Amino acid sequence: MQTAENNEEKRNKIWQIVMAAATILIIIVAVFFLYRGFFGNPLEGTWLQDESDMTLEIRGKDTAVLTSSELLDGEKIEVTLKYTMNKKAKQITFKVDSESLAAAAESAKSDITANDVRAAVSSMITSFNYNLESNELTLTEWDYGDQLLFTRVK
Repeated sequence: MQTAENNEEKRNKIWQIVMAAATILIIIVAVFFLYRGFFGNPLEGTWLQDESDMTLEIRGKDTAVLTSSELLDGEKIEVTLKYTMNKKAKQITFKVDSESLAAAAESAKSDITANDVRAAVSSMITSFNYNLESNELTLTEWDYGDQLLFTRVK
């Protein structure tokens, strides 16, 4: 009779440990998703433009990388952009500095200048309203209303 009580006590103790571990795991997962939802960047990831081979990789809080081989007559360029984002207003503004333009021009195989690179990526160096639905990102330019459509790759 005493061994049956010991087994029941052991089972109760194990059950309490399992339930405590499961509860802690559920809380950790819930906190992760809440943090990501409120404080994370909804646009973070790699985006491919529907009409061309332009790829926009949005990283972290303020860096994006624009890659394309169609912007400069088949010459592949990769330009690092800085961005600021207002999640409440759903607005994003891309900027580029002269060092990024010079680095993109140097990495090109042909005689491309930083001004050529700036002219090629000028459509992205502006402010946009963004709309994110599922895996589709629509960037609408503030001034003229031109739209760029992207699909999430990763």
